[in-house]
Amino acid sequence: MFASCLFACLMFASCIDEDLSRCGVNYSVEYVVRQDMHAVLQDEIDRELTSPAEQLVGARLDEELSGVYSDIAHDLDLSFFDNHQLALHQNVIVDASSARLTVYMQRADYRNLALANLAQEPTVTLDGASSDAGMAVNNLPADTIDSHVTGLFSARMDMAVDNTDQTFRADLYMLNSTAVIAINDQGLTPADVKAYVCDMAAGFAVNDSTYSFDRSPVVRTRSFTESGHHCLYATAMPSRDHSPDGNLWRMKVYVTMGGKVTESILTVGEPLRAGDVKIIKAKLNPDGSISTDEPEVGVSVTLDWKPGGSHDVEM
Repeated sequence: MFASCLFACLMFASCIDEDLSRCGVNYSVEYVVRQDMHAVLQDEIDRELTSPAEQLVGARLDEELSGVYSDIAHDLDLSFFDNHQLALHQNVIVDASSARLTVYMQRADYRNLALANLAQEPTVTLDGASSDAGMAVNNLPADTIDSHVTGLFSARMDMAVDNTDQTFRADLYMLNSTAVIAINDQGLTPADVKAYVCDMAAGFAVNDSTYSFDRSPVVRTRSFTESGHHCLYATAMPSRDHSPDGNLWRMKVYVTMGGKVTESILTVGEPLRAGDVKIIKAKLNPDGSISTDEPEVGVSVTLDWKPGGSHDVEM
């Protein structure tokens, strides 16, 4: 499906008499969501959630994340840089997996940075957009933030523009990811279950496609109950690929039972990369703790946990 539109009929300088070197030319630029993101989600669901009850959880999770793992770009934020400075910027609504646009520009060597769905994500900001080196997508500056509500995509491309007809193509790749825990209640009826995802990136440098971890936020999960399971999930920027101790990210789970709160911290040694989904299957124990059989996940438990014992969780 292609969305076609004409934009940026902008002259950087007037064409004076026969000096055609100062004239612009229309160029065709195509942006394509490269991956079948729903297939990525469905593969993880099919691999991890296999029992009849888990399959019902998986069907519900598929619905819950349909707005994140989609190949449809609602909006494109397009920036063209000449000598590292912003020369042209345009926002375009496309609502499609591919968009072929016509751009009018003067001859130059441009760096094109593109972002998709930024206008639909309230938990991030675009900063430093006046230069390609400084452009970054950052989480809101808070200790605890909400889960992302949409898939964010980015692309980067060099465009050596001359005064001939040219066509350029940029592939859009997802820059956030999702962590899920599916807890089998085992017939128990907790009064409340909350979870938070920790140690994910705080920002994304668009030009060189790298992540920053200078102020890693705590991310609130969304949740639902289905077929005797509590399922909690959060979409955020990805984790580190490496760490000295091998522990890359954590999920903190708080279960209220019998008037007491039990904290279970799940530490994961497998990276959660951009575009990925990780489902952790776990069980609820009678003391309110969480356990899992997954080898890359370690669990530490604090019984009768008090909120004052942790500064980064809002209860």
